[in-house]
Amino acid sequence: MLTSSGQAANFFALINILGAGDHIVSSATIYGGTFNLLNVTMRKIGVDVTFVDPRASEEEINAAFRDNTKAMFGETIANPSLDVLDIEKFAKIAHSH
Repeated sequence: MLTSSGQAANFFALINILGAGDHIVSSATIYGGTFNLLNVTMRKIGVDVTFVDPRASEEEINAAFRDNTKAMFGETIANPSLDVLDIEKFAKIAHSH
């Protein structure tokens, strides 16, 4: 699928795996538009979101997961903070659930 923006790509990727009653864990250091997508738009369709500090310990991030968690979201380089995501840590946590 081609989209006109990264924001649209994020929307379509998430809307295809999330529905009402589902939950997502997201890094708190993400692009403002994506934060709005998760915190406002996805909540309107019944998706709950927990934002985590990506620098938190694995134990703290693991605690954000629920039985209905369907996805984990992060940006490799956060916009606009330029924080670099520890992809190995995020992948390890995601794969453990």
